[in-house]
Amino acid sequence: MGHKQTAYSPLAEQPGIASIRSSMDPFDGIFESYTRHFAVHGARPDRETRAPWAFARLWDEQGWRPEPGHTILVTGSKGKGTVTRHIAWNLQALGSVGLVLSPEELTHRDRLRIDNQPIDAATFERLWRDIARHQPRMNEAMDDTATGGRYLSPTGWFLSVGLAWFHERGVRWVVVEGGRGVRHDEIGQLDATLAVVTSVHGEHLKAIGPGLADVWDDKLSIARRARRLVLGQQVSAQAKALGRSLPRHAQVSRMPSTLGDGCVPAWLALDRQIAADAFATLAPGRPFHWFGSPSFTESRLGVRPAWIEPVVHADSLDEAFLRRLAREGISVVLGLPSDKDVARILARLRDAGLRDLAAFSLTSPVGHVESGWLAGHPDVVSLGPLDVVFPDVASARERLQAHAASRRGLYIIGVQVFTRTMRAVFGIHLGGPAPCPPNN
Repeated sequence: MGHKQTAYSPLAEQPGIASIRSSMDPFDGIFESYTRHFAVHGARPDRETRAPWAFARLWDEQGWRPEPGHTILVTGSKGKGTVTRHIAWNLQALGSVGLVLSPEELTHRDRLRIDNQPIDAATFERLWRDIARHQPRMNEAMDDTATGGRYLSPTGWFLSVGLAWFHERGVRWVVVEGGRGVRHDEIGQLDATLAVVTSVHGEHLKAIGPGLADVWDDKLSIARRARRLVLGQQVSAQAKALGRSLPRHAQVSRMPSTLGDGCVPAWLALDRQIAADAFATLAPGRPFHWFGSPSFTESRLGVRPAWIEPVVHADSLDEAFLRRLAREGISVVLGLPSDKDVARILARLRDAGLRDLAAFSLTSPVGHVESGWLAGHPDVVSLGPLDVVFPDVASARERLQAHAASRRGLYIIGVQVFTRTMRAVFGIHLGGPAPCPPNN
């Protein structure tokens, strides 16, 4: 990958971007197109609203596309962040690694990393402002007249900043975690030596459905972008039920020896095995090491144990792990918007014996996240509102501590933007190897 210097171009000096001030926080600019679109059109399927090709044209024009032979793409419903981090961590033994995550652990900048070090604020702002000068031309490329409005996704902006940074620094490997889909997500515009699909659940039916088969087809379309493909066991098992055939170059991950050992939920053991098998296709015979991923975090709130896990669909919950928590008298704290699999998640928790339930009521400035479901469940203790875009971490910590005072421990689950806030509450930022031994 060549080295390219990018010029610092203040937005105030660029014509046609009067709506974006040079003093604007770069993150405001990244989310501007989406928030403006959502305020007018609301939530609609990605095929009608996203414009990933506008970003792809920019990458081609600027020469930012990574070398396919050193690019790894990861998608799926549950576990893609875990698998992405594990692959990137282990690839560092083979050269510098540019990593793109979705979403962030604590701050937006830690979505983009080289050798696991997040991009610094000055570099991020310089690259973003240089990229943003192309926005008028990208708006023209969206061709939004047919559907009544498309937007330039935050995922695409973050990925573009990352690719520009990786190109500038000349990294050897690029590992990208996609958003919720592939065909209408910017990850689907890249080519790779390896693609990974971890699992397929029904949490994105409105965005990339309408049915589970549509979600499966969308995520498996990544196979056309890669020379090799590694699939999770669950993806393979679904193929027959959905009447689908696996791609010819697909390799199904092995069943891990640690499955059901009680150390971690079953899905995490499966994901670690997927990562190990994926890495083995890139570096046969090389040792594989576990990485501390925020997808499942064990911590403490004072003297009480706490577990934090992103959950948006009931099928991703591990019954054996839930029953273990129930035996220990653990309370569950949820952070779920109404458009997720709330009813089935609640039923799964209660069936496992977890009846002490509480929840934060999630909100956002543009109303794209809300927890109206709480009104219909008076048995779920309300811990009050929590803005997932601008969270009051101190207030959330106080409310969580008050709730935990009379409990034996907490199992905290919900959408990624909620668990991010919970990691901030606990002061958790994971960035190194995990203490557990690798799978056999």
